[in-house]
Amino acid sequence: MHKSLTVVLLYFVSPLLEAVEWPPGEPSSSKIFNERKTETFRHGVKSEWGYAAPQEDTFVVMHPKVNRVNAPLYVVLHSAGHDVFSCVNCTKTVGNHDIYRSPDDHYALYLDCRKNRNDWWWGGMHRRDKGLTERNSGGDTVPVEKRVIDTVGWAIKRYRIDPNRVYLSGNSMGGSGTLGIGMRHGDVFAAIKANVPAGVEHVSERLFFPPKSPPKGQRLPDPPICVNYSAQNDGWSFGHDRFFEAMEERHYALFFYWGPFGHANNSARIKTVNDLIDSFDWLSVRKDEAYPVFTKASTNSKLPWPDDLKSGEAGQVNAFFRWKTVEDAAQKLEMSLFLASPANLKTKFRIPSEARADVSVRRLQNFRVKAGGSFQWEFGDSKGEGKADAHGLIAIPGLKITSKPTVLRIVTGSPEGVAAPGANARHQVEGRGWRLDRARVTDRTRPRVLLIGDSILSGYRKRVVGALEGKAYVDAWVNPHWQSENTNKLLADLLEKNGPYEVVHFNMGLHGWPEGRIKEGTFRPLTRAYVNVLKEKAPGARLIWASSTPVTAKGDPSSLDTEINPIIVKHNGMADEVMKAEAVPVSDFYKLLLKRRSLAKGDRFHWTGPAYKLLGEKAVSSILTALEAPSATTSS
Repeated sequence: MHKSLTVVLLYFVSPLLEAVEWPPGEPSSSKIFNERKTETFRHGVKSEWGYAAPQEDTFVVMHPKVNRVNAPLYVVLHSAGHDVFSCVNCTKTVGNHDIYRSPDDHYALYLDCRKNRNDWWWGGMHRRDKGLTERNSGGDTVPVEKRVIDTVGWAIKRYRIDPNRVYLSGNSMGGSGTLGIGMRHGDVFAAIKANVPAGVEHVSERLFFPPKSPPKGQRLPDPPICVNYSAQNDGWSFGHDRFFEAMEERHYALFFYWGPFGHANNSARIKTVNDLIDSFDWLSVRKDEAYPVFTKASTNSKLPWPDDLKSGEAGQVNAFFRWKTVEDAAQKLEMSLFLASPANLKTKFRIPSEARADVSVRRLQNFRVKAGGSFQWEFGDSKGEGKADAHGLIAIPGLKITSKPTVLRIVTGSPEGVAAPGANARHQVEGRGWRLDRARVTDRTRPRVLLIGDSILSGYRKRVVGALEGKAYVDAWVNPHWQSENTNKLLADLLEKNGPYEVVHFNMGLHGWPEGRIKEGTFRPLTRAYVNVLKEKAPGARLIWASSTPVTAKGDPSSLDTEINPIIVKHNGMADEVMKAEAVPVSDFYKLLLKRRSLAKGDRFHWTGPAYKLLGEKAVSSILTALEAPSATTSS
């Protein structure tokens, strides 16, 4: 652990400038560094932080190479050998504390704990410093930790950061701070990554790890996903056996890598020992999405701590698990679980073909099981029942996970809900639930229109209703269904109870992508049967089919999702064939947004206001054409 400080004249800040307060004003320095705009800010204290005396602190913000709204934020805590300026200066050279380097499309926030001695070790402690341990032990956060969190919040607001994509990283002392501050603040950070953390005492104290326990009545937010790589031949890694055991006991998500690479900070050199350290895409994790926690995994390597520190072996915990959240509804949760495969992960490690692990779920957005409440689950050919713990945590033991994606389905209520997914579940999607919204009819001579779709419909429904006000009554069935006999029965029932309609504008596609939902060879006949239900139960109605919208890469709307979007394209193509055969005109939503991917929300499926405005206008144009020219059959 190097405590000498190399002075780097990256920025010059005059000591004659006036004393500053919180929040900071304009930057005291702004320049181009590494081809990126880089700003330095000076500030004083906020009374709520609890500092005993006034002090001045400095932080640096590095902009993305191409500025954009809703960008992610990469937060960096420096090691004991650096301050904020020398930390930033390291990013000039690949191989020099690589974890300090943020992706070019992220904002980066560099903080400081060197200038003021009571902020040392980022408010944490380690076993080699009795004074730090006495001053900072316990579960209460100290002033520097509060300063870090408030500075992150300030940056989110000033730079219009995506608050669901904020990430914390650090090396050595900064790694200790990353664990201690990050794990306590899952309401701020989506994921964290610690490079050779200098001690696990900070996180152990703040999260009340055994032998302690959280005070009665104190509920900590679900923590971020944690990535940690440490070396058994590094004295600073002492206690990682207890850290691992506590993370397992609490059902906290951990990706852990080790090997005899010492207190290293050069990623390329570390990868010659353990090439898995960057294999998990931690910067794709979102704070507004549920995630699974894998514990007691059969594929975990044996820990070298505490008794085999001279081991020359590299190892891992949970390195091969992957997932995609399919649906997070009020009464149903679906996640696709699978293992990385040799096709998408290159490593010297043997990639397992299957693993057994207990699976629990955190950061649920809509799905809830009350404390002690019952739930039913289904995973491939396996199914069972369980009860949530005293905090409402769901845990399912011993699932067999392979490289083939398999949907884990969890529901509340009766066991039948597991066997028949998607029947009548309601949940919140962008503030709206699965539902039928019915217009209040007062003029029986005015035509009625039915919109059918999923959460995309929630985005443009109001625009259609507003544009057709006084011209037509608009009902909207917002649902999570896909091509199935059960969906066709639900449609028939809805039309019988709520018709008649003069126009039906319908879409059904995004929820049919997971493997196994629509059996091979059934898409066309089930879609044709859906159209026949519309024709039978809504006789005389002009039908308009809307193609499904593109699926963009998570966090990178400029790119298409390589796994899901090809399925959407295939399904759109088959549906288009059916519509042509059935003489149903098409409203091509996919084509409309394909070249406007910059309007995507960044979560793969959803879009921003301007995109929904375009979809609404497209739907209105199609509906007005149908209302005014009943015989029209041309595509819109």
